[in-house]
Formats: sequence, structure tokens, C-alpha cells
Amino acid sequence: MNSDSRIELLRRSPYFATASDDILRRIVDASMTRSYSAGERIFTEGDAEGRAALHFVVYGTVRIFKTSLGGREQVLRLMRPGDSFADVAAFDAGGYPASADALERSVVMIVPRSIIWSVLSDYPEMTLGALQVMAGRLRHMTALVEDLSLRRVTSRVAKFLLEEPVGVTLNQSQIATLLGTSREMVGRSLHSLADDGVIALHGSQVEILDRSRLEEIMSSG
Repeated sequence: MNSDSRIELLRRSPYFATASDDILRRIVDASMTRSYSAGERIFTEGDAEGRAALHFVVYGTVRIFKTSLGGREQVLRLMRPGDSFADVAAFDAGGYPASADALERSVVMIVPRSIIWSVLSDYPEMTLGALQVMAGRLRHMTALVEDLSLRRVTSRVAKFLLEEPVGVTLNQSQIATLLGTSREMVGRSLHSLADDGVIALHGSQVEILDRSRLEEIMSSG
């Protein structure tokens, strides 16, 4: 990925939407890109205290997740091209608060914490972009807590189907870790929705037949 392409990637982020080409080039020159194969670990929760970097997905899909002492995983979010992650650790100088791995073959741009702080110190008006990103993270985590605490599994599955980008395919185990439930419960919910004529199942592909009904199920909680 050449320098100009990385600049355009950063420009799409709220962090740097108002940044000049010179600022973006300064960030790109201090950054690096790495490729990861499917399932490869990018970082582990608790790593890099004081050295955590801001990451951007260039290509592919990155999974952000927590792991319990018993080995159970809860996916917090799937990050796609243009998305940033590891924001919290990059700003508070702590270790990574969750782990990240590549869900598929992925390329990630890594921006050192030092250059982020330097740029924001020199151009404090850019902190508004950082606040926008952090507000979005907080809103997402609030919605996740609501889903896990208050929604039935079928409602969670309906929400997932409505919000998941077209063309992205996850197996039932992957959906289960994202929704905080078991693969069996996801399977039952999908088949129940299919029996009711709301969706059609074509192997691992799901076709939405009745979007308004699916929205009702999502809203029913």
C-alpha cells in the first residue's frame, strides 16, 4: 500500500477529517503496515502498556474480543476497512483492553502513540475528531450491554442480520461469540425465523424476505 493510499485511508477517519496533507503525510511516514492471515493474533489483552498503538484496518476484517478465565469468548466488535481500533490504549497509555485477531486475511496500518499525541498537541482542534470517535465507541458499548442484558437471542439475531453488511458471511459459531450466546441458540433462532418466512437460509447465506417483520422482532426485545 503506497503512501498516497494510506493518506486517503486516514482522511476517511473522523480523527483526521480536517487534517492537511502535510499532517497526514507526517503520520503516514511514522506508521507501518502489517499483513495477517486468517486467525492470526494482532495483539492480546493487557499487552503493550505505555506502548499501545492506534490501528486502522486497510483490508479484511478484524475481530475485537474478550476471553474469560474459562476460555469463553465475547466478540465486542468487527472492524472493517477504514475503521480504527485500540483507540483507548493508544490514548490512556494502558495495555490493550481486549484482544484482536484477523477474521480473514487482513492488512492493518499501525500508528505509534507518540505521533498521535504529537499531532494532537500541535493541532488541538483535531481533538474534536478524537472525541467523536470515543463518543461512538461509548455509544456502541452501551448498545452492546443493552443487547446482552435485555434482548432475547432471537431479537439479537434479527438485529445482527439487519446491521451486518451485505456480502459478509459468518458461521453460526462466529455469530454466537458476537451475540454472547451459544451456536445452538443462534441455529434455533435462524431456523425459527426461516420457519416464519422472515428469512431464507441458503447454506451459510441468509436472505431477508420480510425486513419489516425482522425489524419488529428486533424492536420487541
